[in-house]
Amino acid sequence: MLAFRVVGLLCALLFSGCLSTIVKKNSTYPTYSLELYNPLQTPIAQPYMAILERDRSKSLGFLLLDGKSALLQRIALIRMATHNIDIQTYIYKNDISSRVMMFELYKAANRGVKVRLLIDDNGLDSDMSDIIMLNTHPNIDVKIFNPYRLRHRGLRYLEMIISYDRIKKRMHNKLFIVDNVALVIGGRNIADVYFDNDLEENFLDIDALFLGEVGLEAKKSFLEYWNYKSAIPANLLPSHHKLKKYAKTYASTLSKILHPPDQQNYNQEVQDFIQDFIHKKNTGYYGSASFIADNPSKINAPSPYSPIKQALSNILAHTTNSLYIASSYLIPGHALLKTFKKKLKEGLEINILTNSLSSTDAIVVYGAWERYAKKLVKAGANVYETKNDFFKYVKYTSKGIKYKIKGRLKNSLHSKILIFDGRKTWIGSFNLDARSAQINTESVVIFDNSTFATHLQNLMQEQMQESWHLVLEKCKLRQHLVWEGVEGGQVIWHTKPPNTSPFLRFIKNWSKILPESEL
Repeated sequence: MLAFRVVGLLCALLFSGCLSTIVKKNSTYPTYSLELYNPLQTPIAQPYMAILERDRSKSLGFLLLDGKSALLQRIALIRMATHNIDIQTYIYKNDISSRVMMFELYKAANRGVKVRLLIDDNGLDSDMSDIIMLNTHPNIDVKIFNPYRLRHRGLRYLEMIISYDRIKKRMHNKLFIVDNVALVIGGRNIADVYFDNDLEENFLDIDALFLGEVGLEAKKSFLEYWNYKSAIPANLLPSHHKLKKYAKTYASTLSKILHPPDQQNYNQEVQDFIQDFIHKKNTGYYGSASFIADNPSKINAPSPYSPIKQALSNILAHTTNSLYIASSYLIPGHALLKTFKKKLKEGLEINILTNSLSSTDAIVVYGAWERYAKKLVKAGANVYETKNDFFKYVKYTSKGIKYKIKGRLKNSLHSKILIFDGRKTWIGSFNLDARSAQINTESVVIFDNSTFATHLQNLMQEQMQESWHLVLEKCKLRQHLVWEGVEGGQVIWHTKPPNTSPFLRFIKNWSKILPESEL
């Protein structure tokens, strides 16, 4: 036992020493401040300048409903960029979608656009060849947030155990900012599964594109994270041996990025997106947009005050008619549950859409959610869980066209959206759980436009109709949850989580011993 403690202490000292050395090196790198130009004079803003100049406190909002459109819109914005592109993401994978995006970023950098990419290390592939190669471009900078010292994926679990308090705190923010005026925000990271491009699993998500002052506010937040001590230049992390190895593969890595698959296939679609954007053919919604984000110091010095929690508390207090929630990871906690019960008694209609056990990618989270599901249904909330084959039933393009996908993939809800009184929409990276509230850093936009909110609300209602409805059934002296749904035109009921095996339910039940605050 003593030997294990000594080894653990030595490893902890080693990690601490290595990290402090990197932080010292990082302090010699330049910090960045806000660029001095008028964002409204950029090509992205010019088609909409008249309306954006009418009231600087308001913005234009556009919905990005399906994964393919979300990727194409990002590429279109990259091609229209003239000054800078700033991307903050929790996950980055070396796959088709990321390489298509990197190809476009590389071309933008070649024409003089400054590109900054900030990635949380928890979601980064251990093979850093792509981003190390990108980082060699004079107009591209890549930083890794709160990095592991051990770069091999398998060894990270050791560091996770030894440095748990530091490693568990992650940058979960997802921002895509172009020319300080265009902001894409939502739940999507950079990987195939977020852009309907994976053959085995895909995430159902919704982004919003905002034009206006809110883009500048998001940029200020991005710079706080970029200049923070835990944001480390990518080239400082690999060993000298690994850097030499990457250098030998620069040519092949660059070739992969400069020749992405299906380039010709998506070129015309991107051009169509650009033309539709320039000629204002997409439905835009005008309203007040407030950007709210945690301070990056949250990962080092937790504070009882959270700007996002405070904003949620304030807006809930003034919500009187309806609340719609789409949350992939939903663990309300006792305080929020108490608030929901109080609001339900006051007559508030609460509608909740989250993952089922068969659709979730986080079984332990579902185990914790199950504690609250019955209480919420009993209190009067309308609770729905998505089916695993949800994408088989309904999808939407950004132009609102419904279509169906054949086949059965593993599909999971990933949205983080709240709609208050059919007027205000909350969209961003924040999940209704303790991890988002207390551990990770997050960012959201609150958009005040009733048409925008109602459109999303109608889509959520259709999604709920295709999902499992949780109801209570009295059995002897107790009430049990029942999953009610329609299949083949017939109403069916399940007394256990549908489409799950006994083993999966066993894992779910076992996971309930884990503390909610750590999930």
